[in-house]
Amino acid sequence: MDTEYLQFSPRLKEMIRSRRSLDRNGEEIEISGLSTLGNIRAIRELLLQEQLTNTLEIGLAYGASALTFLATLREVSPEAYHHTAIDPFQSKAWRGSALRTISDEGFDGHFTLHEDFSSLVLPDLIRQGAQFDLIYVDGSHLFEDVFIDFYYSAQLLKEGGILLFDDSRDQHVLKVIKFIRSNYAQFLPELDYGLVDDPDKPLLKKLGNRLGVRQLCGFRKVEEPPRKWDAPFGNF
Repeated sequence: MDTEYLQFSPRLKEMIRSRRSLDRNGEEIEISGLSTLGNIRAIRELLLQEQLTNTLEIGLAYGASALTFLATLREVSPEAYHHTAIDPFQSKAWRGSALRTISDEGFDGHFTLHEDFSSLVLPDLIRQGAQFDLIYVDGSHLFEDVFIDFYYSAQLLKEGGILLFDDSRDQHVLKVIKFIRSNYAQFLPELDYGLVDDPDKPLLKKLGNRLGVRQLCGFRKVEEPPRKWDAPFGNF
């Protein structure tokens, strides 16, 4: 995808072009591991198509995906929108760079950071009665952490909401996805990938996607979990 697509957020475009950002003190830092252009496009197009206004991401890092969410949510609903992120390492590992960027872009009043582990924050959000239109899981990629993120996110989603997993080719993440496919299809059927595929993707990648090899994997909540106590177990 040509970076011209990123015109909706000049700050994001510059971050991806230069691979640099500013930390909390305004010092320039070199960045790596930003969201892929394909993921950025998929998130943005889903937000626009579904007209979503209240989102959550697990994993914030340098804030590239957060900028995508916030800039697009503002287009959908200029006043009434909010994005929440969970990241226990924003201050230490990322030097507050995402918070600096989000503040510089004027999104402070529409953004909340929970600087703690998702295994602690997500249950608290459930107790508070929080609900989200879309949840993007891109934190720890250890199986047990991804599974916990999935389990609580499924409860935090509004009916009709969307659950997205980044790096779905990672074996830890893929194992959770296989569990969902085998045991939660009643509650979370898999998205039609016409919604999340990049039309500019090279042919070889498109063929790989048809074989189930995807960077981004998504599910739509159609019914409230959890399963009944005696639900059958599907191998995965």
